[in-house]
Amino acid sequence: MPALKATRPVIGGLLALLAMLVAGALLINAYVHKERQRDLDHWAIRLGLIAETRVNSVENWLGEQKQALGELANNASLQLYLWQLSKREEQNPTVEPAQLSYLRNLVLASAERYGFLPDAQQPDIPANLPKRYDAGLALIDARQRQVVSTTGMPEIGAAFRSAIQAALDTGKPSFSTLVTDAYDRVLLGIAVPVPVVLGAQDDKAHGGVVFAVVSAQRALYPLLQAGVPLTPSNESLLVAERDQQVVYLSPTRDGGVPTRKTLPMDRTRLAAAAALRQPGAFGEYRNYRGQEVLATSRPLRSTPWLLLQEVNAAQALMESNSHRRFLVTAFSLLLFFFAAILVAAWRHGSSVRARHDAEALLDKTRELEKQTELLHAVTDNAEAYVILTDAEQQVLFANARLAGKLQVAPEELVGNSLAGVLGPANVQPMANAIEALQTDGSIHHCAQQMVIAGEQRSFQCSLVPVDRVGERYHAILLVLQDVTDLQRAEQKHATLMRKLVETLMHVVDLHDPNSANHSSRLVEVANAIGDELDLRPEDSRTLDLAASLANLGKIFVPREVLIKTSPLTEAEQALLQRHVQFGTEMLADLEFEGPVVDTIAQKQEHLDGSGYPNGLKGDEILLTARILAVSNAFVALVSPRAYRGAVSIEEALERLLLDSGSKYDRHVVAALFHVAENRRDWSDWLSE
Repeated sequence: MPALKATRPVIGGLLALLAMLVAGALLINAYVHKERQRDLDHWAIRLGLIAETRVNSVENWLGEQKQALGELANNASLQLYLWQLSKREEQNPTVEPAQLSYLRNLVLASAERYGFLPDAQQPDIPANLPKRYDAGLALIDARQRQVVSTTGMPEIGAAFRSAIQAALDTGKPSFSTLVTDAYDRVLLGIAVPVPVVLGAQDDKAHGGVVFAVVSAQRALYPLLQAGVPLTPSNESLLVAERDQQVVYLSPTRDGGVPTRKTLPMDRTRLAAAAALRQPGAFGEYRNYRGQEVLATSRPLRSTPWLLLQEVNAAQALMESNSHRRFLVTAFSLLLFFFAAILVAAWRHGSSVRARHDAEALLDKTRELEKQTELLHAVTDNAEAYVILTDAEQQVLFANARLAGKLQVAPEELVGNSLAGVLGPANVQPMANAIEALQTDGSIHHCAQQMVIAGEQRSFQCSLVPVDRVGERYHAILLVLQDVTDLQRAEQKHATLMRKLVETLMHVVDLHDPNSANHSSRLVEVANAIGDELDLRPEDSRTLDLAASLANLGKIFVPREVLIKTSPLTEAEQALLQRHVQFGTEMLADLEFEGPVVDTIAQKQEHLDGSGYPNGLKGDEILLTARILAVSNAFVALVSPRAYRGAVSIEEALERLLLDSGSKYDRHVVAALFHVAENRRDWSDWLSE
């Protein structure tokens, strides 16, 4: 009895511990199940949105085809000539009626206009038979006789005739079922009724149909692949039910031929069968290859088809399953940890070991706290906004500087999406960089304007891939460096440089009164030619600066030489030519982003080597210098000089054309011609 009494507390304690473990396990299972259901609901929404988007794309495309054929069917001339041909009794096979010729031309023109022409590359027929294409347009009378059609019109079989008859019976546009021809090409027929001409005495409301055949491979199936897929396993399929069979109307990834691949409807877990039984439902099923998938569906309004949206369940729920395993492991460890504490407290003999474990855990905790403090000391005091996200762009960490800017605590940002923290308008421009990072796994940079906390600033963005953060893989570290002040300083410097250049231009124009406005006009013409030739931005900046400073060296040429009306002596001519050297020597010690000085130095060079100062030829001359040479010659010709008057725009262009290929670049002169045709304001220079 004493032994029994002694064991009762032990048994009671063990039962209580077992009950706690069972209760904890049930709670963990309920929580994990709830988490999984939440993930399934999330995928139901995402797949539903994609399905609706692609259904709308298909419906819009079908509507466009009906509208195009409807415009042709409502053509009054077509209605009249079709009715006249249907009432024509005598037919001479050697003489084609004028109505038939008109209708043939109208159908051919409409086929080209509305895109009902076949693919240019068609399979060859190994016999002396007429070629059948994968698209065409035809006019059919009320007795389903083909009046006119495009060349190689696909054969009108039973499925197409059924659609034609439905259009004649109902008076509404009708779509055929998808059919395959002899070359396994999937075709769709569209029939739109043609009303009987107004005022005609006829017992039929419609005199025929406009019938089009389109290629599903070229027009319909690409609509099922549009957009960025959720996962590589994402698949959109068109299905229908026929004779208790699921018919796959679109290509499948196992290579099945559309409309010929079928599976029984009685397969309860088949995704397509379940969708046909209950359109719009979402669930976990098996696809045509027996793989587990998440699937939903949406019916089409215009046709008896159903769009089935599938995604591989293992890939879709990979992160979710990993998260649930982590939760199960963590909660289980926590549960057993509590059980161990109870056992340790109950068993006094293990108190020393428990104390030792607690001290070790405390040391680890302190070490972790130190590392955490070090991390925050680095990130929170950095002059940048730092964000760490997972592969789905959910925020895992945000530094205090960003949280302070947004006036929230850092922990409040964790768990939100990147778009929710920075705003969709700020995140959207980064989409390409993020996609490239996830593809090649390398660091990417971008620069953009962002509005954060109501203030627009300029940022230099750095996206760094992080392989793993805890249980999260393929994370992204985003560092936003505010460069607004730096850009403003650079802009101020550029503005100052521009004003200095404009001052020098004015000084040059004042030195030579006969060349007033020469520098500004030279800049205008050079930039216009550069835009016409679609120069790179850096070349455009080089050309603009070079044109502004091109005649700077004339300051050192005596004024009496510049305004001399009689011919210059050889010494004066040599002195005038040295203005190029004077200008480059003045600018030699300045640092420009591009070859500004070289462009100025080559502005008097000619393609044939007859220019100065170095006699350069052909490709030895920079493109910017060739543009500057043509611009300078043009402005000089249309501007008056001390020894001559200004010539007309047309005469200046003719002179440059005569020298193109020898002195000047033909492409540059051609660009000047095109610009001058559209710049009537240049003619005002002559009156000035």
